[in-house]
Formats: sequence, C-alpha cells, structure tokens
Amino acid sequence: MSEFLEIIKNIDQKHGKDILNNAQQSHAILLDLAKNHVKERLLARHFVETGGYLLLKNAGRDYTIVKDRIIQQLIDQFSIEASAAAWITNIFAIVLGYEKESADNLALKTESTTTPGTVKTANPLAFANSLVVAIGMRHTVAVLKDGTVIANGNNDFLQCDVVSWEQIKAIVTGDAHTIGLMADGRVVATGRNNHDQCDVGHLEDIAGIYAHADDTICIRQDGTVVTCGKSNFNLSHFEQIHSITRHPDGVYGLRKDGLVMMSSVGWEEESWVNSLTDVVQIISTFVDGSLVLKKDGRVYKMGESDSYFAQLRDIISIVDLTDSFAVLRKDGKVRILPYDRTTPRKKSMSDDWHDITAIFGKYKRLIGLTDEGHLLATCTDPTWLKRNGSLDYLADWYPVGS
Repeated sequence: MSEFLEIIKNIDQKHGKDILNNAQQSHAILLDLAKNHVKERLLARHFVETGGYLLLKNAGRDYTIVKDRIIQQLIDQFSIEASAAAWITNIFAIVLGYEKESADNLALKTESTTTPGTVKTANPLAFANSLVVAIGMRHTVAVLKDGTVIANGNNDFLQCDVVSWEQIKAIVTGDAHTIGLMADGRVVATGRNNHDQCDVGHLEDIAGIYAHADDTICIRQDGTVVTCGKSNFNLSHFEQIHSITRHPDGVYGLRKDGLVMMSSVGWEEESWVNSLTDVVQIISTFVDGSLVLKKDGRVYKMGESDSYFAQLRDIISIVDLTDSFAVLRKDGKVRILPYDRTTPRKKSMSDDWHDITAIFGKYKRLIGLTDEGHLLATCTDPTWLKRNGSLDYLADWYPVGS
C-alpha cells in the first residue's frame, strides 16, 4: 500500500501537519485523492478521531508505548482487527519519521487474526428463542429466569399487563403490543389489537416469535410461519425459518442452514439476498438499508460487496437502534456505530460495558445483558429520555434470562 502512504505524505507536505489532526478536513481531502482506497480512508479517519496523530506526533522517546496504546484504542473504539489498527498506525509513524518503510509496514492484512472456530456464533435453533428483553415504542419488557415477565413504561393499551404470565422463554414487542412464547410452544399476547396483531391464542407448536409496529409473526416448529397484523405479509413460501427481520418492503426469513429468504414483493436486492450464505443475523432500517452478520463474525451491508462494515471482526450480535447500530464483540464489549461511514462515531455509556452476553436494541435504546443476569441500558436520543424518563429501573430487574 505504498500508494496510500504517498497520499498521506503529500497531504502532510501540501497542507501541513495540523490538517492530519482534523478528521473531517483530512477525510474530505482523502475522498478526492484516494477514491479507490475505501478501507484505507476509513482507517485513517478512525486513527485521527482517536487522537492518534497528535499522540504519535508528541510521543518522542515514548513512541513504542504510545504506538501500542493507539493500536489498542483503535481496536476498542471501532472494533477493527489488530492487524488493520497496526497498519494505519505504522503509516502515520512513517510520515512522522518514527518508522522506516518496509513490506510489513505497508501490507494491509484483511484476513481475520482469529483462530478458525473460536468466533462465538449463536445456535441457529436457539437464536429465535433467546429474546429475553424486548423494547417497544414506549415500554420495555424482560423475562426473568423463573419464566415470569416484568414490564415498565406506557400502558395505554395494556401492553405492560404481563404480571400473570408464566413459563415464558421469549418475548417480543411491537409499537404498543407484547407477545410472549411459552415453554410448551403456546403464545400469549397483550396490548393494542387494532389489526388483530394479538390474536395468537390459538397457535401451538411455535418455536420463535417476532413483532414490529402492528405486526406479529410466529415461526412454527417445522420452520414455516404464520402472520397476524396490519401488513398481512405473503410468507407462504418460507420454510426452515428460525428468525425473522423486517426490511423496508417486507421481511427476511433467516433459514436454519444460514440461507436467507425474502417476502415476494419484487424488491431490487432479491437476487443478492438469494446468494447469501452462512448468515447468523440480519438487521434492517428503512433509511440505511440492511446489515448482515455471518458465522465468521464479520458484518456486511446488503447489496454492497465491499464496505467499511466488513472491517468489523469477531462480532457475535448486531442490533438496529434506528439512528445507528450496535455490535456485541466476542470479548463481551459493546460499540455503537453510525450507519454512514462519513459520520464520526460518538462515545456512549456502552463503551464501558463488559462481560455482556446479549444485546437488545430498538427505537434508539440499547440494553445489554451481563453474564450474571443484570441489565445495562443507554439511549442515543436524550430527547426520548426527557419525554419518557430514565431507564434506571432496569437495574432492579434481576436475574434476567430464560
């Protein structure tokens, strides 16, 4: 990657070193000078955003210690692999005169450094049943380890009336309704029922549940699905399904073999969807498209063969937060990231979370489940907290997990 190094050198010479300490200005210049270096541009922006350039510039005799610190910051804050973090640090170290140009310093390694088979992946059959926390438009629900359910928030449509529920192993919410899956395969519901989204009492042998807005979708033990609610999706062709995700024009059905099916609405990306393999999870937004998590722990954006999301490594879960998305890493840490590669990542309370075993997100709220059964929460929109109050009550919900 000597070409990218020369670009950084030219920016340094023509614009001065101060420009390389400004993420937006330096990235704007790189957009013109390095159009074909997508991954390299993003790594450079991450490097500057962590304060890496300024730290390296003033490192002096402490260069080795500072270098290691910068690499670790890049890994922690942006969930990129160690080899990529070391590469971009070496590029700037060469520009600043700390390192000499060498084949090792100029080689951007894109393969994962994780030993094959060590990335934690969800059990496909268990994944649909692992939803022990659900987030509605203005209410939150959780399943305790004894199979009972607890709820908090707006109860205008009785969406929080779950105190009598027992033997629950999974929970989901729409905007104002709550659906519970019992251990024996039966389904219970409460809340707004203006489109019959709560008419699930007759269902049996259900293995997984999904809810969104005014819709409910249940997955039978045989992998077929049944729908209730406003949209009335045509999912008769779905088979071997273990989880469901909405997309702007319908739904994705994730099969037990890692393949993806889509509701037949003639969407442009259908051919690309049919080529997906080894998929563990999909999240989707109406504005930013869909992200795919594969068994190798990598994240890809739907319809793009190469994107900055592919730099994420060792990811075991992803959730949509509407204005951003969150990832749970193999090491139990969580990061909230922007969908738009040009948007700087904002720090969050979740940056300090550790020992997280599952994450749940919706409507700009993120909840993490610790290995001990405690819940941690944060919100990406302060105005929501002002309107609806804090999420501190979640600290008293313990122990969570079916």
